[in-house]
Amino acid sequence: MPRHRDLTGPEDLTPEDLRPLVGGEGPTFASAMFAIGTWGASTAFREHLLAASDFPLPGDVPALLVINQLIYRGVASPTDLADAVDTGRSNLSKIVDRLTRAGLVVRIANPYDRRSVAIALTSKGRAVASRIIDAAASLNTPAGPDWTAQDTVDLERLLVKLARALDALPNHPLSTAAGVDLEPDH
Repeated sequence: MPRHRDLTGPEDLTPEDLRPLVGGEGPTFASAMFAIGTWGASTAFREHLLAASDFPLPGDVPALLVINQLIYRGVASPTDLADAVDTGRSNLSKIVDRLTRAGLVVRIANPYDRRSVAIALTSKGRAVASRIIDAAASLNTPAGPDWTAQDTVDLERLLVKLARALDALPNHPLSTAAGVDLEPDH
């Protein structure tokens, strides 16, 4: 393929122009969190979870994302699920239909608002969800020769502390977006 005619040569930029704006001097908290978040949302990671969990709808990443939301939410409204997986209500309905035909989810009267519908996992869906959790844990658990059991405990404590601090911002952005209860144990 020929180069674009408006292509700028690297000699027109300084070495500073080519450096990242964050993490250019070495890893920082921000660049490490960005790397972890990008990896977790990547197609490669999601496809790995599909295969490693023997997901009953091969290649259906949107269905995997809905199941993943229900892993952390338990039950959710279609609107909340659509927002969380970045799709419209109409498309979410199609995804839920596929999951329903596969026997993984059911539509129920919303236990928090009897006037509306919610989506919940079936027993079969919970079994599939457990396989997803196990597959993800094999990739997410800090491990290696330089990690101690205490490092893992400290990391979890600090991540929960960070999540709670971020969720204390106006409108509880983490729990609102993720549907995860970040309140201290009751």
